[in-house]
Amino acid sequence: MNNLQKLSDKELYTICKKWGATVLEARRKFGGLLPEVQRRELASRTKGGSWLKKRGFTCMYEFAARLAGMSQPQVDEVIRQDKRFEDKPMLRAALVNGEVSVNKLARVVSIATVENQREILEKVKALSKVALDIFVKDYKRENEKTDGLEETKNRQISLYGRNENADIGLTEAIVKTGPEQGGQTQPKKLPVNLDEDIAKELLEMQAKNIDVNGLLREFLRESKVKLEREKSEIAERQIQKRDGRAIIGFPAKRYVPMEVRKIVREEFGDKCAMPGCAKSAENLHHEKGFAKEQCHDPRYLKPMCKGHHELVHARKFTHADEPVHADELAHADELVHADELVHADELAHAG
Repeated sequence: MNNLQKLSDKELYTICKKWGATVLEARRKFGGLLPEVQRRELASRTKGGSWLKKRGFTCMYEFAARLAGMSQPQVDEVIRQDKRFEDKPMLRAALVNGEVSVNKLARVVSIATVENQREILEKVKALSKVALDIFVKDYKRENEKTDGLEETKNRQISLYGRNENADIGLTEAIVKTGPEQGGQTQPKKLPVNLDEDIAKELLEMQAKNIDVNGLLREFLRESKVKLEREKSEIAERQIQKRDGRAIIGFPAKRYVPMEVRKIVREEFGDKCAMPGCAKSAENLHHEKGFAKEQCHDPRYLKPMCKGHHELVHARKFTHADEPVHADELAHADELVHADELVHADELAHAG
């Protein structure tokens, strides 16, 4: 007891993690044995006996609870997943041998096949449960067949309201499909969050046959050009700072300057930059690797949710424009957390 009191907080936590991990590993390996225990119990019952009762247990649940502290739902989950992976020997072996938890395997069962089981097993071993959930979601989206793809190519946005008698101050738009639908207009409401005065002005312009779509396209184009110009100017300043610090022997700072965070937020908002992901951004990812470049270049920064950031660094699945380099994997601490991302209230005070 006295020795424990002398431990620092860090030492105590390290010991707790060590033994906690040991318990989790033991429970995984024990759980992997349950399908075989069940098979032997069923086999012995056909002969009029009971493998479990012979050893002092009334049932499988009591056996698992007394020996490993496993609950009935945990036992049922192991047995269920063992059956679901019968035709996928690599994944089933990982369950039986206790290599990975049944909870992680349950997350990938919907996308696992005999052909991709090796790839899926690599993901299960490398990723956390949070990242694994995102991987499965992205995997499904990328592999599903997209119906009506040709239809969306001909869609146009109309700023007209729900009907002719609708109020002008609208925050919804209507999608109109082309002649593929037999010439019939198929309305679909989409949120555009326009202020009432802006919606009114656009509707008045459209009523005068002014090309509102052309105006908006030109505005978006000019905005993108302006954004790219500002990013290049900021990048040049960041590179100069990096080179200046290198000359005098000062290491680069991992803190991302306000002007960099601000421009990244202007480009991506506060959501994850990965396609199809609507999660809030928690990390800023350096596509070229901060450990390698020693620079916060906004042209190569993307905000990401925790799961996608882990996926990129694990080099298992990425939408990044440039590949993740091997030397980045040794520097996972380069991550920028949510409290370092610029928020909307900061923009009003940013210089």
